[in-house]
Amino acid sequence: MKDLVYEKVLEMAPNLSAENQELLKAVCESTEVMLESRLRSNVTTRDCHNQFVAAAALYTVATMTEITEAGQLEQITAGDLTLKKKAGAMAVGSLRQQADVLMAPYVMTGVAFRGV
Repeated sequence: MKDLVYEKVLEMAPNLSAENQELLKAVCESTEVMLESRLRSNVTTRDCHNQFVAAAALYTVATMTEITEAGQLEQITAGDLTLKKKAGAMAVGSLRQQADVLMAPYVMTGVAFRGV
C-alpha cells in the first residue's frame, strides 16, 4: 500500500518529490502505521481501502508541508516595506480535518466508556 499512498501524494502535491524523496517515503510509511493503528479492531485496510489511501496521503501532505515550511519566516519588514509569507497552518489543519472525516467511520474514537 506504500506505493499507492506515495503515488496519491505526488498527485496532490507533485512538488514534494523533487528534493525530499526519501523523507517523503518515510513520512508515507509512518503515516500508514499511525492510521492503521487507529483502525477499529473489526476493520482492516481492505474494508476502507480508498478512504485509507486518500486519508494517508492527506496526512502525509500536511506533515510534509509542516516539515518543509519549518523555520521559514512569516514576515519580513524593512522600513515601509513588508513581505509576508502565508502561513501554512490553516492549510495543514484543513488537510488533516479532511483526512479525519474520511476515516471517521473506521477508526476508534479517543473516548470510550466501559462497564465494570
